[in-house]
Amino acid sequence: MRFGLIFSLLLAIVAVIFALQNPQPMDVNLLFFQTEGSTALVLILTFGFGVVVGLLSSLPGRIRARRELKALKKQRSSSETSSSAASSSPNAPSPSDPSESPA
Repeated sequence: MRFGLIFSLLLAIVAVIFALQNPQPMDVNLLFFQTEGSTALVLILTFGFGVVVGLLSSLPGRIRARRELKALKKQRSSSETSSSAASSSPNAPSPSDPSESPA
């Protein structure tokens, strides 16, 4: 995870440096939308848009994984609770109870 974060940060720094070294005006046409801006601004906005799209595309998988993790934790805690209740029945002494050891 740290490698990915460091790599992304380095890529962002390189993109910003590249964009700032190219301040020429640029025409942007998208369907019926037309504007002019500096190459730096267009590249930074494009990079930011790509980051947002990447985060949004990974969101459903992260939500699904979080739900599965919560379900597994709930299942584990309920199974631990039921197994501890079964092992501490009043008729049988607990094997880890030091007061029940033979003297």
